[in-house]
Amino acid sequence: MKNKARRQRQKGPVKKPTETMLQQTISPTELIATQIRTLRRNREYSQEYMALMLHISQNAYSRLENGKTPITLDRYYELCQILQIKPSELMDMVEVPKPNTVWRRSSY
Repeated sequence: MKNKARRQRQKGPVKKPTETMLQQTISPTELIATQIRTLRRNREYSQEYMALMLHISQNAYSRLENGKTPITLDRYYELCQILQIKPSELMDMVEVPKPNTVWRRSSY
């Protein structure tokens, strides 16, 4: 009887996170990767082409574009060169949310 009641309580409505919660969970890498995907599609480049230019597999490029693999600084500059965009312009396109953390000096 207890197990049945416990299962019923767990089946309640699923609460959807608010928009602000979603913004906090998206990493800067994912935001940059999303913008890179948009630029690639606008230029009608395939993932295979991008992977070939970066000397990596298409699967590795897909992980990079989906934000699952961190983008190194060297890779970032290579991507910007292939997409014919200045690195600063790409950064300006990405709005990285500011953390809500308040930094305080520790007291001794």
